[in-house]
Amino acid sequence: MEIEEFTALVHITQKLGLISPFVAEEVLAHTRISNSKFIDPKILTEHNHLTDWQISKIVAGDGTMLLFNGYHLLFPIGPGKLGRTYKARKIDTGELVALKVLRKRHANNNVEILKFLRQGEILKDINHPNIVKTLDLFPGTKNIPPYLSLEWMKGGSVYDWLEIKTFLSCPEACLIMEELSKGFLFLQKMGISHGNFSGAKVLLDNPSHPKINNFRFGSIFDPQTGQINNQNSLSFDYAGLARHSGESSGPSQSDIFFAGCLFYHLLTGKSLLPGSYQKRKEMYNKNEFKFIFNTEFEKTLPSETLPIIKNMISIDPKSRYSDFLQVQIAIQSIRKKIQAEYGVNPSENGSTIFLVIRNDKKRQLIKAYMQNRGFRILQANNLEQALTVYNREHFKHLIIELDSYLSIKETFSKMIIESELCRRFLHTIFLVGKKKPLHIPARNGNTFIETPIDFSLVMEKIMAHEKS
Repeated sequence: MEIEEFTALVHITQKLGLISPFVAEEVLAHTRISNSKFIDPKILTEHNHLTDWQISKIVAGDGTMLLFNGYHLLFPIGPGKLGRTYKARKIDTGELVALKVLRKRHANNNVEILKFLRQGEILKDINHPNIVKTLDLFPGTKNIPPYLSLEWMKGGSVYDWLEIKTFLSCPEACLIMEELSKGFLFLQKMGISHGNFSGAKVLLDNPSHPKINNFRFGSIFDPQTGQINNQNSLSFDYAGLARHSGESSGPSQSDIFFAGCLFYHLLTGKSLLPGSYQKRKEMYNKNEFKFIFNTEFEKTLPSETLPIIKNMISIDPKSRYSDFLQVQIAIQSIRKKIQAEYGVNPSENGSTIFLVIRNDKKRQLIKAYMQNRGFRILQANNLEQALTVYNREHFKHLIIELDSYLSIKETFSKMIIESELCRRFLHTIFLVGKKKPLHIPARNGNTFIETPIDFSLVMEKIMAHEKS
């Protein structure tokens, strides 16, 4: 961008109140001492003065849309059926918020406006650490559309996290589900059901602090009798469950079912229900409810986990937990069992295990099994990388998938020498094929396990060295 254009951009930005006169002068002073005839407008984003999206709107002549009834819009987060959500900053306080604004096409549709405002109405007086707080509810005027101002959650949704991690360890998933159960239990006591729960409705303040969001399909009920006082239309998935179960359930029991679906997804990286809207629609129309189980990953879970999930996702409401207090107690029992059996605090990392396994699928399963029991996992494709890590961070256990000892002899010897010099014992598990003569020198601390791998045997050997 030429200097003249950039100068005009800075003046417009200041006029809109997006930057202060001091910042504007500071930026322009930088351009004056520059010998270049061109300035990259991204200089305004380097110190968080503006976002790329704001710059693009100003350049396109749409700068006025960045001011919205006392808020600066920073950038869009995502579209919804009824509204569009922006990350925004309240002008008078500087507070960051998530601002949901009704779409223009619904401006004259009172039914859609009421649906849109429903979340704010339900939660306007709710204050709980596991529920996204409603900060402001604006019903709209002739010139300003209705909007909701919600607390800003910097961590995105649980699904965003799963895209990076694929699955969570059992301790991590239990912490998430315990916190969510606290939020749901509070709502249950207040007589509020969610009505459309999924991982997309769980936002993260940090990895162990989730908050429940988006109550557009929420209902109000009497906490004593369970009688629904203000029934909203059922969401697509909740209606499908109700149709298939053929049984009326308590207001919170459908929330428990879909919380169970999320628990399974967190632990295995796979959704129990088809991800496609069209496939779920076809399934519900056939009055079917088919789960997609990830049986291989199920083998990596602590034995207490699956019965709890299967109770939560029981199609028959009578076989499901009756309230979230029971859910919370059940999930706490898993965490306590992990802590008792493996001596690991699930909120922290246990001993470190380093994996050198070439096969991705095999490595993923071993990693899941160990993480589910509280261990910290590092991994590499070859032993040279493991040695590099070991030289700066001594881990306690090494698991190697081995075809030939000669291929690792030199590197492994260096690792053993390093462990002895530092007086740190290194326990090594060699995963070997049957009847393969590997000629590995005898050493106290070497363990040999034949493939196919018995996870419980691997864990037994690790725990024996943990206690020694």
